[in-house]
Amino acid sequence: MAVAVALAGCGHTKAGSTTSGTSKVTSSPEASPGGTGTPGAKGGPGTVPPHVKPGARGGSAARCTSAQLEAGWRRQPGGKGGEVLATVILTNRSAKPCTLAAGWATFGKGASGRFEELRTTRAGKPDTGTITLKPGTSAFEGVRYEASKGCPSVGGFGVRAGDGWSGVRVPGQRGPITLCPDSFTAGTIQLAMTPVDFRK
Repeated sequence: MAVAVALAGCGHTKAGSTTSGTSKVTSSPEASPGGTGTPGAKGGPGTVPPHVKPGARGGSAARCTSAQLEAGWRRQPGGKGGEVLATVILTNRSAKPCTLAAGWATFGKGASGRFEELRTTRAGKPDTGTITLKPGTSAFEGVRYEASKGCPSVGGFGVRAGDGWSGVRVPGQRGPITLCPDSFTAGTIQLAMTPVDFRK
């Protein structure tokens, strides 16, 4: 099923907040470097999967559009209790290079291409400038949320890093996703899977 998203770090202290629509946006301290791999995945925790090529800093190509981006999902180890840790992988699937603004993507909740902006805590210090994604290359954003028993569910996740929403493909996901209110945290968009570590 399709899902959509945006990135985060592991500090819990909120250093400030702004409100945008229905989305609560707050800031928390920069996370410590570390891995974001999937248990048993080839390459091991903290490494980019062999088939994924990272993008590059800078560039003057046009901004990426939702039609160019594919949003994948890589589960991280280390979540405790009902906590889910993951990395969203934003890949340029078009034949032309495009750029992403450094900082955070916007995350949404919903299904079937319809997403509502998700209340999100933003973690880490954003870089400046742009990230260029040549065809087939990717950028990464870490996320963390609570999925404890008894919490409500959402149809899926979406990420808006270009001109519109892209659904996030979560391997093995069937049906709604459990998401505890106000628990979604995202880190900054990165060229590697290691700068933001949600593992405790």
